[in-house]
Amino acid sequence: MMIKGIIFDCDGVLLDSEPLFAKATQVMMDAYGLDLDLSGLPDGNGVTVTHFCRILLEHFPHIGYSLEKLVKDYYYYSDLLLMADDLKPMEGIQDFCREQHEKGLQLSVASSSPTYYVTHKLRLFGIEPYFDRIVSADDITHSKPHPEIYLKAIEKSGLEKRELIAIEDAPNGIKAAKAAGLYVVGFKGSAITQDTSQADEEAFRFKDIQILKEGI
Repeated sequence: MMIKGIIFDCDGVLLDSEPLFAKATQVMMDAYGLDLDLSGLPDGNGVTVTHFCRILLEHFPHIGYSLEKLVKDYYYYSDLLLMADDLKPMEGIQDFCREQHEKGLQLSVASSSPTYYVTHKLRLFGIEPYFDRIVSADDITHSKPHPEIYLKAIEKSGLEKRELIAIEDAPNGIKAAKAAGLYVVGFKGSAITQDTSQADEEAFRFKDIQILKEGI
């Protein structure tokens, strides 16, 4: 069966944003006047903001703020860094998306970030015309590694699972895509090295994705 569609994660795939999310967390804690060792937190890459803030409260209950305030503030501090117009796309993503679109592949995004954020990145990088749809944190109840977001992306695509692949950079996203029954490419182009060993294949560059060369 030929591959007919690609489902992209956003952060760590369309752009190298994972380091900025880590910085936003630290800036928020500094604003609260809290000196916390965040290095021992469970992996929060790839999850929704609400899910990540729950993790923060579980490990640091003395933060002293409600979940609602943490979520609101986290969006504020992360947007200061991640909604800037000088952000750069992941190397090679623009040519890759154009080439796959010209081949007739259906492109979509399945991101734990909200729709406004993903849309901004697609427009900023000039790749929005290549994408058919966005499934985001606004559309789901369960965060990655739950497969809900990928199951919805598959349903909206109108394609069979075997006709689709997912490109993910984080363990939580890889688990979600695998649980949804997808072939997963573990992308390793980010500045933050993550464990992508559970993916079906790993690639440092988009043009090296083997499944697209083989077509099956």
